[in-house]
Amino acid sequence: FVGYDSLSSDSGVKKIFVDGVEQEMLSQNEEAVLILDRTPFYGEAGGQVGDIGRISGQGGVFEVVDTQVSQGCYLHIGKQVSGSMQLDQAIKAEVDLETRERTRSNHSATHLVHAALRSTLGDHVEQKGSYVDSSKLRFDFSHNDIISEENLEKIELLVNKIIKQKSPVQIKIQDHNEAVNSGAIALFGEKYGDEVRVVVMGKGRDNIFSRELCGGTHVNNTGDIEKFKITNE
Repeated sequence: FVGYDSLSSDSGVKKIFVDGVEQEMLSQNEEAVLILDRTPFYGEAGGQVGDIGRISGQGGVFEVVDTQVSQGCYLHIGKQVSGSMQLDQAIKAEVDLETRERTRSNHSATHLVHAALRSTLGDHVEQKGSYVDSSKLRFDFSHNDIISEENLEKIELLVNKIIKQKSPVQIKIQDHNEAVNSGAIALFGEKYGDEVRVVVMGKGRDNIFSRELCGGTHVNNTGDIEKFKITNE
């Protein structure tokens, strides 16, 4: 996966599956799953949906409508919309730019929401799930009461305050224990390796507003999120 640094890559087609059966060639209008040797497409994980986009070769174009990860392989799910595609063919993989940018803004906002909830309601608040796509975010959390209108307004204002800071988002690769000991929040039920990706954003207590372990894609600057609005609780 090269999608943290680039939204396109020159790659090769390593596997083609149609209805779960391997084949060497893909014809126009066939629906299939492609596996590449390298990909910029983010596979659905951590609440963030998989990327969409296109895979183009000399013989045609494959439209990617979803990306999933299974047993360490990135599965590009879609349809051959023109021409053909064959095994070991050189291709260009391109993520849909606007969709990724809107999705990563919403993912970064979930981190700010988590920190704002804990800051407003208390450190007992824990994330229990999320859903992030290009149009919205949903944040699931544990709390022992209804949130008052006053506190909902405080949370929304606090998130927007951090967005307006236009703080650079820092991403570090750290030893798991070192990251947790430094205060990074690890989500319950998530599996982490010995090395983890730590996402740091915003200025708050101890000069850091949010510090979480996360493998998702994020904005470069909190200002990129632009605006946050709570529409429903």
